[in-house]
Amino acid sequence: MNWRTKLTALVISGALTIPAGQAHAFLSGIDKQDGGIGNTENYLDKVPNLELDPKVDHIIYPLMSTPAIKKNGSDLTIKVDSKDKEPAGWEVSLNPTEAAQIDGTFTLPVKNVQKGSSYWKDSSSIYEVTVQIPDEVPEELFDLRVSYTGNGTRITDDEPNSVKVVKEFKEEFKFMHLTDIHVGSPRNIADPANIIEAGLWHPDRTKRWLYLQKTIKQVNLLKPDFVVMTGDLMYGQMNPKEYIYEYEETYRMLKQFNVPVYIVPGNHDYYAQDATLTDGAKYWEQYFGPQYFSFDYGPYAHMIGYNSFDWHKFDRQGHGSVSVPTWGGQIRDEQMEWIKKDLAANKSSAQPEQVRGLFSHHNPLWRDRDIWPSTDPHVNEYWKEYDAKHDPQHLTTLIKGEALGIKYDQQWHGEGSHELIDVMKQNNVNISLHGHTHIDNITEQDGILYSTTASIELSAKPWVGYRLFEKTAADNKFNSYVYEGPDRSMPVYQNGNTSAGVVSFENKFQLPNDGSQVTQTATVTNRLNKSLTVNIPFYMKQGSYTPSVGKVVETQLYGSKQFVEVQVTIPPNTVENVELKR
Repeated sequence: MNWRTKLTALVISGALTIPAGQAHAFLSGIDKQDGGIGNTENYLDKVPNLELDPKVDHIIYPLMSTPAIKKNGSDLTIKVDSKDKEPAGWEVSLNPTEAAQIDGTFTLPVKNVQKGSSYWKDSSSIYEVTVQIPDEVPEELFDLRVSYTGNGTRITDDEPNSVKVVKEFKEEFKFMHLTDIHVGSPRNIADPANIIEAGLWHPDRTKRWLYLQKTIKQVNLLKPDFVVMTGDLMYGQMNPKEYIYEYEETYRMLKQFNVPVYIVPGNHDYYAQDATLTDGAKYWEQYFGPQYFSFDYGPYAHMIGYNSFDWHKFDRQGHGSVSVPTWGGQIRDEQMEWIKKDLAANKSSAQPEQVRGLFSHHNPLWRDRDIWPSTDPHVNEYWKEYDAKHDPQHLTTLIKGEALGIKYDQQWHGEGSHELIDVMKQNNVNISLHGHTHIDNITEQDGILYSTTASIELSAKPWVGYRLFEKTAADNKFNSYVYEGPDRSMPVYQNGNTSAGVVSFENKFQLPNDGSQVTQTATVTNRLNKSLTVNIPFYMKQGSYTPSVGKVVETQLYGSKQFVEVQVTIPPNTVENVELKR
């Protein structure tokens, strides 16, 4: 049986075995066939008329994947592609998100419009529209709406979850790292006990992807200042048309966040399963926009999200099947130069205590050249051929690399890791965030904290988890990102037990939380062995309210609904009732 036939017969699960003494032996136990194929029914069998519905249209910044965080009174410059139309009559507004359950519009005064450009969007008709965030806009996440008249036709575009308004930027901010959510992955039901939590294409959307729904609810309760998500949002290896429904479903799920989320692609988001029909890179641009970008959290953090699956389409392609030869990391010259310029520009103006972070799917510390055992003659043969040809697209190189990847997995498989690490050190980067392996690991090297976080997919080891990073005062250090042991993330499920379906913490309202109540009780259950500070969103009838415990951090009237946000700290392994009265 040749390597291709063997690959077709593989089951998704497997164990990576690295000989003793290898530098990264801690990687043992993860799924080794990350470039293999799945085995489940085609969702198009159930919904045959589902079509591609691109989300990135006229607005190209800010986007749901690259939101803007802005203070009241500050300016926001929006980038709009008019698609060769002459625009006029600009109107810009902020609207409550789908998850907010409220109505209301905040108009943003337009201050200036000028021709602009974009490093990622190829268009000669991009306009930069500068607006001001009024003081009365509350401190929440909003959808952005832009309207203009183009060649006599009124055009309106909406971008969900794309603008977060804040009263002040916090020096002691907090953010969260999530990775590998894998919507559509059959690995979620590799253990039949997880079938309910997986909700794999359940016809009832409220029961679909329960593991992800529960994670998002926890993130919303913790309400970090922002979230970074490091790729593998979907699966992408069931059939050539799979991305049509997985991208759509993933986009729908991500709209449930009530905090700004910054997203970069992973290998599963970027596969090209045949020559013409499916290219994940094109889908990414149509749904999420740029493959790499940077953003600031006020003066306190500068973060770069980059695409570590930066391969030519030929390398990402299945060549007639849904099996792909390459799933490890790489950065090519164009993206590397952009990262260098971005870090250099930031370094010239940043304050000394500013956090500088990078995040991507693959960890540049974990190079296949170091991990694959030199005692294997096939490994030595592969690297000899790779160095001689220096052409990863050479067919025999691809075939040999895939076979060894199935045996040992692929981490950082290609170019750019050494140079990237050098660039990070030269520019005083503090933190580097990654996924891909579905395991937890914390490594500190040359003043940089390298954090790899377990997946949200149910295949995670030791458990399904995420990390909460809390900035300490007056320096660029973080705490709270290790829940227990040397590296474990915070478990989504109590004690990591996914099949039981009991989460580590949750909130339940006694009455419908829909704006019809004048009294309400929220019951917050903390099953973790640590205290949690959560933000509870109450939607009440109009009025002034006082909580029995905690403090009101925001109150805002939206039509007839009074939104009251209560912040409360819950001790470990405790149930707390928070009563709100008018």
